Amino acid sequence: MTDDQLTDRVTDRDRRTYRIISRTGFVAAPAMFFLPLLVPMFSVGYQSWPIICMTAAFAVLVSASSFAAMASTPPDENPGKHQLWAVPVAVFALLPGAVLSSGLYLTVVSLLSQAAATAPG
Repeated sequence: MTDDQLTDRVTDRDRRTYRIISRTGFVAAPAMFFLPLLVPMFSVGYQSWPIICMTAAFAVLVSASSFAAMASTPPDENPGKHQLWAVPVAVFALLPGAVLSSGLYLTVVSLLSQAAATAPG
């Protein structure tokens, strides 16, 4: 086996791994965002960890996008170049992610509190 064939096999294996990671990220990010909204239904009041989890979902989504881009990089280019844009974008995505996550979570907590206060019994 020549070095070129070995390099092609390694590159194909890496691209397959990037696809698996990106698909996992595209499934995990929505789960990380929406599942914590169930927490106020089973616990009383405000908790901070669901907001942290929901905010991190935005960084996971950016990372999954980066791995998807790495998987589709042409064979003659370095797939690692996508990490150069993914890291700052993921960090930047945390601010609007935190605002959206906090607002949505606090809205759910408020609505559930109001419903519990007005419930008969």
